Amino acid sequence: MATSSPILQQLGCLRSLLRPQSLTQSTTSQIGRRALSTVYSAKPEPQPLPANLPEQFLRQLPLRMRPSPERKTRKIPPPPPAPKCKDAIGAVQEAQLAQLDPTGERMALFDYRRNPRSVKVGDIIRVTFKNGDPFSGVCLSIRLRGIDTSFLLRNQLTRVGVEMAVKVFSPNVESVEIVQRTEKRKRRARLYYMRKPKHDMGSVENLVANYLRQKRSIAGKKAGGAGAAKGGAGKKR
Repeated sequence: MATSSPILQQLGCLRSLLRPQSLTQSTTSQIGRRALSTVYSAKPEPQPLPANLPEQFLRQLPLRMRPSPERKTRKIPPPPPAPKCKDAIGAVQEAQLAQLDPTGERMALFDYRRNPRSVKVGDIIRVTFKNGDPFSGVCLSIRLRGIDTSFLLRNQLTRVGVEMAVKVFSPNVESVEIVQRTEKRKRRARLYYMRKPKHDMGSVENLVANYLRQKRSIAGKKAGGAGAAKGGAGKKR
């Protein structure tokens, strides 16, 4: 693209000086005009509609311009009854707890503030689900929030650290068992430092397997004792 020479550019800026004087005066006079209004004009009153206007013409007018605008009646439902209790959320949580945990055993199992035999951080816990495989691990933290109470478990599967947060009152949780209690009370409420390799406890599958073996042996002894007692009673008869 060709560029203009500097001489032409300087001549181009002088075009305004070469215009006729009549044109410049007309433009300045138009710019200097001002519209002045000294008389107040009132708003014109709307003209009334004819008295005998057919209905087909009235339908073409908006509702606000018709002689007698039609007003639609809206049905207003009555307000809901006021709750009898002051804390509605607390009442709902109590009703849910009564449905999910009628005996209160599961709530007492994790209420470490009031129950000395409850689950503590550092304990090894085994959770059995209705749908899915059981999960075992070290309890890192317990979150007490009423119906939303939950706890965090950590374990190692194939040498990979795995954590699972379990809702205590979930319908999918079938049972919660304490496999092994911690030796002494932990000084922290959340054992997140166990995520580091220095403090990681590792896999707890061996401890869980020993616990299940002892549990089966105790159950077998109880079943054998009950069967022997029934046999002895039959012989006495």
